[in-house]
Amino acid sequence: MPRTPRRNLVDCPSTNHCTFRCHDSMPVFEDERMALKFLELIAKYKLTYGILIHAYCLMSTHPHVLLTSTRGQPAFSAFWQCVNQALAKYYNKVHGRRGQVVMERLRSPMIEPGGRHLLTVMRYIDLNPVRAGASSSPKDWRFSSYRFYAFGETNPLIDEIPDYHALGSTSAQRRLAYQHLFAQPLIAHLLERQPQFTLADFIGSDSWLDRRRQVRAGEQYQRFG
Repeated sequence: MPRTPRRNLVDCPSTNHCTFRCHDSMPVFEDERMALKFLELIAKYKLTYGILIHAYCLMSTHPHVLLTSTRGQPAFSAFWQCVNQALAKYYNKVHGRRGQVVMERLRSPMIEPGGRHLLTVMRYIDLNPVRAGASSSPKDWRFSSYRFYAFGETNPLIDEIPDYHALGSTSAQRRLAYQHLFAQPLIAHLLERQPQFTLADFIGSDSWLDRRRQVRAGEQYQRFG
């Protein structure tokens, strides 16, 4: 099946789980300078392109970013183009090399709003270091948004989602509820490999997934039929 056009994955607005692998699986973000530069760049361009950043986790060879594009697919694509080009320029300058830093097409599955699907993806993102065996707890991973939600750590990059606000009527209640979402019985399945969170086009309920697939199939039929 041909890959789904980006315009079918990013609506105006839509929330997407974005990730990419670095070229040759280079451990780009093991270098603190690169991790900080990447966060600086998404903070720099988010307002320009109407992007809301809800959660993130930087692994050594790839980032995870949960975001909402308030201006649709063109602004979404322009945002990532600016971020990745600037990151490559900085990385190449530091390391005296040329070429791309991003190895593959950005993956950006669309997430169904409501139904706590966003919270599920946030937990998946926060658990990446634990799943990879790089950390025993998400709270010990420096470059993620977990401590913002779980402990109220200051992070001006983050735009909270309504799903998080629904966890409690006060900040303290929400933080405690978010911590409880990481209780072992609730996260056991998320510590296994979960390709549906990165390789799928859509993340949500069965009925919502069916509707999105029907839209995609209809467009493909009009294009090739």
